[in-house]
Amino acid sequence: MGVISIALLLGTVLSFIAPKVTPSSGIEWLAEPKHIVNFSLQTQAGEYSRQSLLGRFSIVWFGFLHCVDVCPLGLMKASELAEQLRNLGAQPQPVSFVFVSVDPERDSTEHLAQFVKHFDASLLGVTGDKLELERFASSLKVRFHVSSKGQDYSVSHGEMFAVIAPDGSLVARFAADFDVKVLAQELRLYMQAYK
Repeated sequence: MGVISIALLLGTVLSFIAPKVTPSSGIEWLAEPKHIVNFSLQTQAGEYSRQSLLGRFSIVWFGFLHCVDVCPLGLMKASELAEQLRNLGAQPQPVSFVFVSVDPERDSTEHLAQFVKHFDASLLGVTGDKLELERFASSLKVRFHVSSKGQDYSVSHGEMFAVIAPDGSLVARFAADFDVKVLAQELRLYMQAYK
């Protein structure tokens, strides 16, 4: 038997016993959970604070309603992730999906509530004054900037999603170009193991 034949045979055998490599979920798990300071934002239903994070996992990301591409894409991906998690069956922990607008001048809590519901009924829209938005964003290692006031002012913001554990600490982050199925599986495994 030649070397090539042995290599082919060995490759065939290994293909049956070696685990298949799956694509990375793209999630960055923090080595140490990061404490989130108290903050006070608003939803259409009332206050949203650090207390609102407790007792459930939260997926949080930032944007604004006048964003023409990145924010609608993020909302679409979040709705797909919420649906995928529902499809995986009963959740070991409840999950909240929270879109935080950094443009409170134009994005009222009513407009936010109506807009996010177009993507998924489970999404929550949140905003507040600049100082409180900065406190919350800083805790999640997210930056945003609103240009000087005027009718055509511009807004820029980080595009990372934050994963907050039921104890109110930041445990992971991931970018908006995530693979929905792979990320949902990894999140579910983490939630199952969470104590």
